[in-house]
Amino acid sequence: MRSKSLVLLLGLVFCLCAFLLECTPLSAKEWTAEQKEIAKWFKKYTEVSVEGNLKEILSYFHTKFSGWDYSQTTQVAPFDKTFLQNFLGEFYKKNKMISFEAEPLEIKVEGNFAIIHVNFKEKIKDSDGNEITMSGPWTSALIKQDGKWLFISWSWTAK
Repeated sequence: MRSKSLVLLLGLVFCLCAFLLECTPLSAKEWTAEQKEIAKWFKKYTEVSVEGNLKEILSYFHTKFSGWDYSQTTQVAPFDKTFLQNFLGEFYKKNKMISFEAEPLEIKVEGNFAIIHVNFKEKIKDSDGNEITMSGPWTSALIKQDGKWLFISWSWTAK
C-alpha cells in the first residue's frame, strides 16, 4: 500500500514538473540559434516602436505584409503595408509610445519561415496627455529575406 502511494506521489510530481516546464516562457527554455536570432530581432522591434522612427519601424515589414487587429470591430479584411504605414504615421503624430513589452511564449522556425506567439503590453500617451495601457495575445508570421527577418502577417487583439 505504501509503495502504491509513493508511486502515485512520484507520478504526480513528474506530471507537475512536466507541466511547469511546458508553461515556462521561451526565454527560460533552451533556444536554438534561430529562435535566439528571432527573439533578439523582435526585442529590437519593440524598442524601435517606442522610439517612434516610422522609417525604421516599417523596415521590419515585408512589402506583401497583411494582418488583422481584432481589437478593431470595423475591420472587415486584413490590412496591408500601405494601410499600416498610413495608420502608424497618424498614430505617431498624435501619440507617444511610453513602453512596449512583449514576452515570446513560443517561436517555431521552418527554414525561412517562422511563427512567434507573444503576450504584449504597451503604454501610450495620447494627444490629451492620457495614458492608455493595452495588452493581449499576438501571433506573427515572419519570413527571412536577404538574411533579415520581416513581418509577413500578424494577428492580435488588445484589452
